[in-house]
This record gives sequence, structure tokens and C-alpha cells, in this order.
Amino acid sequence: MLAAPRAAALSALHALVNGDPEVAAQALLLPPGVATDALAANAAVADSPTTPALRRYTGVVYDGLGFGVLAPAAQRIAGRSILVCSGLFGVVRGDEPIPLYRVPAKATLPGLGIAGTFWRAALLDVMPAMLGRGLVIDLRSGDYAAMWRPAAASTRRVLTVRVLSPNQRGGHAVLSYPSKFAKGRLAGALVSRVAAGLPVQGMDDVAAAWRDSGGTRSEAAGSNHLDLYTA
Repeated sequence: MLAAPRAAALSALHALVNGDPEVAAQALLLPPGVATDALAANAAVADSPTTPALRRYTGVVYDGLGFGVLAPAAQRIAGRSILVCSGLFGVVRGDEPIPLYRVPAKATLPGLGIAGTFWRAALLDVMPAMLGRGLVIDLRSGDYAAMWRPAAASTRRVLTVRVLSPNQRGGHAVLSYPSKFAKGRLAGALVSRVAAGLPVQGMDDVAAAWRDSGGTRSEAAGSNHLDLYTA
């Protein structure tokens, strides 16, 4: 279902990385310290070895998830139930083999424009089938959340989760590192809960998984929105 737009994105990336490296690094929003390695990986993306997405991706969210230390049953559930939005591939399943690459949602691809915007139209029709049935827990950050917005038919079963942490002014706010890490921990707790035969069917179940992950306070912020608080 995503073969055609993926081919277009790969073709655009190939054209970009085979041009001026400074232009490519700027278009891909690559910091100077990683630009050389990232451009080399992107240039080899069509032929490089693949590994399942949840083993490939790194960063704060995946540190929190701790996929490598999950029980085997929880790993299998994570592989088939976690979807990850991608600037190059649109959306990938946790167990989908992918190569090493670096294309953020805000990257600009020649002929396609902003990657996240390019994928929005393609994912509109594809995502409902990929989501299957039952509760959908949306842990995406802003750039990737913009790639797909649930249509009215799906909205009722999509629960958006926000993580709030204490800020310097004495209140709570979304702070990048603790929010991402906590979302990863929550995802791990959710798949572990399913592996243990416990339900994940509604907001109360997600709040219970939050407690399982070491969280405490949770608060409904509407019928389809849950706020979680870190200490």
C-alpha cells in the first residue's frame, strides 16, 4: 500500500544525497557532527542491511522502551502492534526490517517538499487498515502527529497521551527529554501488560500501565485525551 510513495521518497533522497553535500545536510536538518555519517547512510539506503525497526531506531523514546530487555512475548507484541512514523517510509511496524537512514519529518526532499507533508495524503487511506481494531494509543510528538490525523470514524478509539513534567516556574509542561523517555516506558509497560493477559481497552488500563512503568498521577483531559505526570 505504501510501495509507490516509498519509491518516490527513496528516489528523491537518492537525488538529494548525490548532489551538493552541504545542500543535502541542510535539507535533511543534519547537525554538523553527524552530517557526514548520516549522508553516507542515506546514500547507501537502498542496499544496506536491514534490521527490525524497534532494534534499528535509537534515541530517548527507545531508551525508555528498552525493547532489548522486554520479555520475548512482549517483544513479539511490540513488533506487531507498535507503529512508528517515518520521514522516509511513512509508517513502519515495529518488526518491519528497515535500513539505516536519517530523514526527519521536517526534511525537505526534492520534488516532494516537506517529508511529513508529503506523507500526509498517503497515510490518510493507509493508516486505518494498519491500526486494526481496538484502542489506539497515540504517543507521537508534534512533527509526526501532523503526518496523520484520525478521521471521524477513527477518532473515538484514538487516545492521545501527553506527558507533563515539573518546570522551573512551579507548574507542569511538556519537556522534551522526560516526555519522550516516559512515553517509551509507557509503551513497554503496555506491551508487557498485554503479554501478561491484562486488558488495554480504555483510559483506565493505560493509566494502570503508567503506574506499572513507575508513574503515579494521571488525569483525563477529555474523553480521548490522557495527561500523565512525572515526578
